[in-house]
Amino acid sequence: MKSKYKILFVCLGNICRSPAAEIVCRAAMKAMGMGERVCVDSCGTASYHVGSKPDSRMLAALKRAGYEYGGHRARQLRGTTDGREYDLIIPQDSENERDVLTALSGAEEKVVPMKRWFPEGEKAREVPDPYYGGAEDFDEVVRLLERSMPQLVAEVARRLSE
Repeated sequence: MKSKYKILFVCLGNICRSPAAEIVCRAAMKAMGMGERVCVDSCGTASYHVGSKPDSRMLAALKRAGYEYGGHRARQLRGTTDGREYDLIIPQDSENERDVLTALSGAEEKVVPMKRWFPEGEKAREVPDPYYGGAEDFDEVVRLLERSMPQLVAEVARRLSE
C-alpha cells in the first residue's frame, strides 16, 4: 500500500499560482486531519524560474490571507517521472494542461484541471495568471483557491477511503 497520496499543482513558472495552490491545499489538508496522508507539491511547465522563491507579491497575498511560506523553490515538471510519482496532477489553466499532457506519457488520467473543483456558480473558468497584475489579482487567486479547496479535499478524502 502506498504511504501517501501525492498531489502536484502545475502552472507556467511555479512562482505564483501553483505554489499558492500548494500552500493553500497543504493547509486545508492539515485542517481536515489529512496532512500526514497527503503530500502536496508544485512545479512549472517552463524553466524560467527554477530555484527561485515564489513571487514576492504572491507571498504577500498568502501572508495577508494567513498562510506561511514553507521554503518552496520553483522547479520544472519532470515529465514521465512526475507522471509516475503523483496520483493527481492539477494544471491551473488550459495552456498548462496542454503542456502537461504533452510532457506526460501514460499518466493522462491523473491530469485534472483546477477548475474541476471550482464551486458551483464560479465566474472564473481557470486560475488566472496574476503575474502582470497588481496586488488585488494575487489576492483573488488566493481567494479562488480557498473557495475551491473544500471540493478538492473532499474528493481526495473519498479517494483515500476507497
